[in-house]
Amino acid sequence: MEAILREILGKLTSIENNFLSFQQEVRERFTQIDKRFAQIDKRFAQIDERFAQIDERFAQIDERFAQIDERFAQIDQRFENMEARLVALEQKMEETNERISRLEEEMCDVKKRLARVETQLDEVKETVHRLEVQLANDVHTLLQNIYKKIDEKGFEIYALNKRLLRVEASIEQLQSQV
Repeated sequence: MEAILREILGKLTSIENNFLSFQQEVRERFTQIDKRFAQIDKRFAQIDERFAQIDERFAQIDERFAQIDERFAQIDQRFENMEARLVALEQKMEETNERISRLEEEMCDVKKRLARVETQLDEVKETVHRLEVQLANDVHTLLQNIYKKIDEKGFEIYALNKRLLRVEASIEQLQSQV
């Protein structure tokens, strides 16, 4: 009888150990997910740095436009040199337009990269959601199995108790007859 109870206790201990190892695996997976989110945060920081560089470039362009405005004032004062300075101004405008074109191209590249990052983030969100649902379902299934086994063992213990009670009653009856 004690051997059966020890066996039952051993099986319950084994179930508990399996559950603890499963719990550890779940924690490790969540740790991996946290690491992935940290990597995404780093990537967003890099994108923010690139936006700061673009802002600096726009500030430089603003400074260039300020310089151009000063030159226009000089052109008004020195009408005699207007033709030569006008050619220089056209050259600088072409350079500025080229720079603006480059900036527009870079902005398009940044937008494409940002779209890719958003797509990847959506994929990560979908994966995390699937993992959450899957883990919840797995835990639910394991708990149901544990409850079924506990119920089965409970009935067996109940039956053993009834038999033991009958045997003890028979022994008492025999002892009282002796």
